Amino acid sequence: MKIKIAERHTGAGSSEALRAYVVDRAESLERFFDRIISVDVILTVEKERQIADFHAHLVNRKVITAREESTDMYGSVDKAVERLRRQLVKFKDQLNDVREHGEGSRSAIEAEGATGERRIVRKETFFYKPMTPEEASMQLDAIEKGFLVFINSESDEVAIVYHRRDGSYGLIEPRR
Repeated sequence: MKIKIAERHTGAGSSEALRAYVVDRAESLERFFDRIISVDVILTVEKERQIADFHAHLVNRKVITAREESTDMYGSVDKAVERLRRQLVKFKDQLNDVREHGEGSRSAIEAEGATGERRIVRKETFFYKPMTPEEASMQLDAIEKGFLVFINSESDEVAIVYHRRDGSYGLIEPRR
């Protein structure tokens, strides 16, 4: 992780101890989220206000910022790092939720729990033209999805063709 520190209006007497403190606190963020590419820190002094401005650049071009001010620069740095830490933990939890449940699942679960009734979150249509399972497998490759619902022309029933992990296709037909 790269750390870049810029100082504005701090005067000629800015201390190396402050810079080392900022680097130490910024490096501690990696414990909470390990995919931080770089952190840009801007330390500004405006009369009595000591401002610490952090910009964390994450993977996938995500940028998280935190800006804090107080009368003490060390206090401002601590507050900004704490705010950045909370945002990183929240972002990491969101990524884990998407991996575990898929996008939108959490909101659907919350909506169901709040009202007590189920809500349809997404709707898709399938092909009305009857086709054979072989045609459906070719269509499945064309639409680049995991499965395809279609009407089987041999049985006039709704069927599902899907990709199997071994690279072949599976066919689900209703039982009569």
